[in-house]
Amino acid sequence: MGSLGPAIFILTPQILLLFFMTEILSIPPGAAGLGILIPKIWELVFDPLLGRWSDRLNTRWGRRRPIMAVGAIVFSIAFVMMFSPPNLSSWQSTLAWIVVFYTLTSTGYSLFTVPYATLLAEVTDDPHTRTRIAAWRSAILALGFLLAGAVAPLLVSSKGGGYDGYTYMSIIIALIAFAGMASAVIGTGGSQIKRSQLNVKSGSILAPFRNKAFSWLWIAFLIQMLSVALSTAMLPFYSKYWLGNNPETISKLFLGLTLLTVATTWCWTWLARRIGKHNGFVVATILYSAATASLWLAMYGPVGFWFAVILFGIANAGQQLFCFAIVPDIIAQQRQKTGVDDEGAFTGIWIWGEKIGLALGAGLAGLILQVAGFQQGSGSTVIEQQSPSALLAVALSVSILPGIICILSLPAIILSKKRVLDTDKSTN
Repeated sequence: MGSLGPAIFILTPQILLLFFMTEILSIPPGAAGLGILIPKIWELVFDPLLGRWSDRLNTRWGRRRPIMAVGAIVFSIAFVMMFSPPNLSSWQSTLAWIVVFYTLTSTGYSLFTVPYATLLAEVTDDPHTRTRIAAWRSAILALGFLLAGAVAPLLVSSKGGGYDGYTYMSIIIALIAFAGMASAVIGTGGSQIKRSQLNVKSGSILAPFRNKAFSWLWIAFLIQMLSVALSTAMLPFYSKYWLGNNPETISKLFLGLTLLTVATTWCWTWLARRIGKHNGFVVATILYSAATASLWLAMYGPVGFWFAVILFGIANAGQQLFCFAIVPDIIAQQRQKTGVDDEGAFTGIWIWGEKIGLALGAGLAGLILQVAGFQQGSGSTVIEQQSPSALLAVALSVSILPGIICILSLPAIILSKKRVLDTDKSTN
């Protein structure tokens, strides 16, 4: 259940924050996109340091759980504040408010997720068991995506779709996220770490990049998160200006996606046993790229819309599974080779890459809207004078462009697999 919080952080701001900033708060899209990027300057240092710190922490409650508890509290409070700015004198002041609390939300997310994700590499040495655990994690992530993608927009629209709707949504979603995070903190109290002797090496915070299999996989993950963030940031604009401005459209998309993700995760687990996790990740990436590009068809009616949803649901199950099933295997291989326990360092760098990719995608979305001449500040109403170039930019940026970006991650996945095989040969 701890994955509810990460899923909500990954998706809710990606879908709603840029739209909230431009259409509700009247912040220019270029400035809004830049504001989403600014917190990553802090995280360039914080996330890798957090991973190292959690490796060395030693308390009566364990290495990971105290940090997770603090993260759950910080995340939940900052998330509500981010969507509840006061009536300030200028859009610049409002932007500053959003930046501060988005930074705190992201920091809380790191405090919880870095130690939480690290537990997967610690509780078992069996790669197939890790795959099964990752499959359950993917299913809970899908539930979080349902809350963020389907329920959150409905909560906003239930209060009229304006400022009050976003505040109401943030309170409900934050409470749900906190409940999931708190259950993880409590539930991992009896988890048994498989190693009795901890050999934690204090080195450079960027030391995990010396592992080339991890480095290439990290690059692939960052590229994919950029693709995901660009498409999801544009989704509310696409729904508003191309799909009839129906508040239920995004909810239907994520409801279908979630159900298919849960239903097909076992298929990807089966495929991983047959062809290997890296090869399965390649298949999932190709399918995810096609699914993203197929969002272009949604403008032509229900058949195109549901075709894209079906592809998305199947591909998302594979992408989520392999992203978080391969990393623990690489960490375990590194541990076997060096005898050093630095799971937190690897996980901190991994989460750092995730957030950089998400921020770059949202920032790119804002930049595209600004360059295309998008007119902000219309709230829930459709501005008739949006230029053809702005409308075309929205359609391309939700579908074709992120699909192309996603496919560019394939060489890095293949190179990561090659490095894993090379390491296996050198240790045997």
